[in-house]
Amino acid sequence: AQILYTGPSPRGWHRLQQAAECLQKYAWQYEAPKVEDNKPPSAALAKGSLVHLALAQHYAKIRAIQQGEDPEKWCDPIEAVELISKLEKTDRYAEDAIDTYENYAAQYPNDAEEMKILGIEELVSTKIQGKYLLTGRMDLSYEDLGGRVWVMDHKTTSYLKSAHKQFYTISGQLLGYSHMAREKYGERYAGFKVNLIQHGKPKYERITLPRSPNLESRFESIVVDIEESIERMQASGRDFDDWPKAINELTCYHRYGACKFIEQCRWGAGAKKAGNWTWSDQ
Repeated sequence: AQILYTGPSPRGWHRLQQAAECLQKYAWQYEAPKVEDNKPPSAALAKGSLVHLALAQHYAKIRAIQQGEDPEKWCDPIEAVELISKLEKTDRYAEDAIDTYENYAAQYPNDAEEMKILGIEELVSTKIQGKYLLTGRMDLSYEDLGGRVWVMDHKTTSYLKSAHKQFYTISGQLLGYSHMAREKYGERYAGFKVNLIQHGKPKYERITLPRSPNLESRFESIVVDIEESIERMQASGRDFDDWPKAINELTCYHRYGACKFIEQCRWGAGAKKAGNWTWSDQ
């Protein structure tokens, strides 16, 4: 049986987001010599990946039935989570992910009748102003009963808040998905939905993302501005640890915790005791 487990797209918004947040953060990630990172994924990332996997299998089976194919060619969502979690050594999160999925399937029993599944984890791409490649992986695209096309992104969280609706309206990732969906589907494209999924104590909400007309109209120029700022630094000849730094507590500490490069910025690329220094060590 097949499993849809794709990972990030090759040239997605994430790299641009890092450069927009802090050019030094971008340089640590993409310009510095590669160091093998064997750290296990965070709990939030591991749980989110497993829930995404279960939903991909869930909708793949629905699409197979809709297209007159054998749904058994797709691995069962729960079996897929159990298998991949063992391979990725995240099996301690499998039970939580399975519980979240099972409650989700019970919450939305009519998806097979109300959605004609068009794409699952579909890789899409565009050339911004004919020059800069931007890619994305759309979690789900479907046609509703009126023939309109929607793109849906699954977002997992430990606590579902009303503020989610506000801060996703200014997500470059989701604006990019909408940009590419308009190119792909034209006038059939109805809009973007965020599929909010609270794990732990399962809770669900689907929101239609409010439009951001100004950001939508300027999206291409925003991408070009970021790409050109990266190119300027690459052409400058400056060392990878000497790119412009945000040095702002609201940037260096985000809602998920500290930037993973915070100690390199504080002590330098070659610091041997990064994270363990005291003021008396100076």
